Amino acid sequence: MSVEITIPRLGWSMDEGIFVEWTKQDGEYVAAGDPIFLMETEKALQEIESVDAGILHILPNTPKEGDVVKVGTLIGYLLEEGEEPPKFQPTVKTSAQPKERHEQSSSDTTLEDVSTKKPLTPVSSSAGVPLASSFQESGSSKVVASPSVRRLARELGVDLASVNLSGTISIHDVRRAAQEAKEKNSPALNLSSAIIPERNADPSLPKISPRAARTAKRFNINWTTLKGSGHGGRIRERDVITASGNRDIPDGILVPASPVRKLIAERLAQSARTTVPVTLTTKVCFDAILQNRSDRKKQAKSNEIVPAYHDYIMQAAAKVLLDYPTLNSCWMNGEILQSNGIHIGLAVDTENGLKVPVVKDANQKSLLDIADDSSKLISRARNRKLTNKECSGGTFTISNLGSFGIDGFTPVINLGESAILGLGTIRKSPECASDGSIVWTEQMTLSLTFDHQIVDGAPAAKFLQDLCSHLENPTTLLID
Repeated sequence: MSVEITIPRLGWSMDEGIFVEWTKQDGEYVAAGDPIFLMETEKALQEIESVDAGILHILPNTPKEGDVVKVGTLIGYLLEEGEEPPKFQPTVKTSAQPKERHEQSSSDTTLEDVSTKKPLTPVSSSAGVPLASSFQESGSSKVVASPSVRRLARELGVDLASVNLSGTISIHDVRRAAQEAKEKNSPALNLSSAIIPERNADPSLPKISPRAARTAKRFNINWTTLKGSGHGGRIRERDVITASGNRDIPDGILVPASPVRKLIAERLAQSARTTVPVTLTTKVCFDAILQNRSDRKKQAKSNEIVPAYHDYIMQAAAKVLLDYPTLNSCWMNGEILQSNGIHIGLAVDTENGLKVPVVKDANQKSLLDIADDSSKLISRARNRKLTNKECSGGTFTISNLGSFGIDGFTPVINLGESAILGLGTIRKSPECASDGSIVWTEQMTLSLTFDHQIVDGAPAAKFLQDLCSHLENPTTLLID
């Protein structure tokens, strides 16, 4: 009996993935557990293993390298010896525009995970169900909404059953649902999940001038919803400009974004929609760490790893996060999930976009262990060898733009986390000593962006204060 091969869901938030290549040939025998094709997400390259054994039959219209393919799409079969493939072979569904994601990314899955789509079940908080709340059925699960949340939902015209969340629904969830509904009904807003037909592709659609069609594409406006002012209802450029809010037309050419770039953009946009980001900046004296690193470089043998600046900061952050669990948490359907471990992601710039490999259990590792892990992960990221597991499970992220001469910036929180720390360049700066004299020290700017839904400003500021104290007096960090 034939076994279907479909595109798996590599995490809860994945609706589509980028097909890379088959690792087995058509007609080749495949054993259970053998890698059969490669997929790429915004995180990493992932080998997809077979859950059964048989002769591989690849569909004639199999996706090509770089195609964005929907989760659950049938792309082949495993057949028994001498068995013919089924006559009905659905068309492979590919898309250049990924759908919007609503759920947090998770760990690896296999082909057997794509048969059904289960709703997220939020992790119960220790506080239990909030007081003064009411239940409302949503499909087969119950959702919890307080009177204030239900009142706001009525004011904004949001049906709580349509929020598509199980567990506690918050005011932020209701406002986000109202904003999404507003965007959906506005032709002048980003229509990332819509496929806008080409000009004059369908006789039933209104006519549009070539110039108006180009302008609509630049502004990402669904021109099929517009009313034309030209002869016979033809849509003119002025109609598109009016729908865009009378924006000026930028000069230039349209350069298509790569599938990975689109996935990264979508993930960052979702983070911005689902968090309330606030950024705090401060400066830290780096003299002690610079001296220690200089000493290590002089004493290091040819094959020994010398910790990078971000390794020192990663170890310090891991130790301080033990006292600030809310900065090592994430927001899940109105509840706060505090992680049992401290797993720090490191943003790495690669030719194929930003990757964030994760150093697991960083608080339990020495400085040299962290340096060894981060060095290997950076190398794998730049050689496109990262696995999905190496990029999953992060609870806090560090992003370093210091090598580009950047002093401070506003990093974007990695989706599913509550905070990210940005590292600026190291500059010699004057400081006033206790006796009134001026001394010059090497200083780095730290930029902490945190989700105000989870963390208030004072605890975030204290975290930065404690982190600076560890970095300026790194006695505990220098013990390997």
